[in-house]
Amino acid sequence: MNRTLTLTPERLLAYSRSGNFHSDPEAAAALGYRGLVAQGMHVAGPAYALLLDAWGEGFLARGEVELKFVGVVTDGQTVSVECDPSGTDAAFELTEDGRTVAVGRASRAGDG
Repeated sequence: MNRTLTLTPERLLAYSRSGNFHSDPEAAAALGYRGLVAQGMHVAGPAYALLLDAWGEGFLARGEVELKFVGVVTDGQTVSVECDPSGTDAAFELTEDGRTVAVGRASRAGDG
């Protein structure tokens, strides 16, 4: 299964406090980024959505996720996830234009 999410400036601003590289284009540019930097929750969003669709609301209360961010995503980029949630555990990779930006594993083991 796969899921995508385009990270627009509006989406990033809706959940970012002001005055940092997540919400201020000048602060992001000062650090060498071409746009606002997405927070981890934005990048991981497609993975959570896919897992919730497959495993249901119990996953939120009793499931587990391990996630490692390995790349930066900025506004205007689209994050994609590939995942097979057919069992009780699932590995996934989040990419942006073929570049890995996060990897993770999820379990619904406690979701009985």
